[in-house]
Amino acid sequence: MTGPDPSLSTSFRQAMRRVASTVNVITICDDGRPMGITATAMSSLAMDPPSLLVCINRFAAMHGSMETISHFRVNVLHRDQEEIAKMFADRTQAPLRFAAGWDMDCARPPRLLDAQAAILCRRLDFHQYGTHSIFIGEVEEVDVRPEVDPLVYVNGRYGGAE
Repeated sequence: MTGPDPSLSTSFRQAMRRVASTVNVITICDDGRPMGITATAMSSLAMDPPSLLVCINRFAAMHGSMETISHFRVNVLHRDQEEIAKMFADRTQAPLRFAAGWDMDCARPPRLLDAQAAILCRRLDFHQYGTHSIFIGEVEEVDVRPEVDPLVYVNGRYGGAE
């Protein structure tokens, strides 16, 4: 068996640039240390029980910890939080990530105080596929911001839903 067709990979990448995705910051605490990553690969899985999945690149710094922690939180970003998305996507800004605006005691994963939504999940399972792992979480707690104006990512740019 040979590797994937490079032209198919290029075409698929171009197709995915046309899919708008909500921007999230996935957070965990590992041995008292807060960690987070910007991710667009998040989806509800079931309503009964309430559950969702997140996909994390296996080369991401927090991937190994995701395999062992008990809980993770999906912080759905509001349209006015583009700088937070950029900060959590840039490894060089890791020391600044949790400086302000977070509820952090590391008994649970950090919660962005003014997120569009913050969803605490108990990690149930994970599956590796290609370059990523799919982490499944059962929802235990939800906080929402009243107005609905999520940050989205499409064609390599951040924007709003409207």
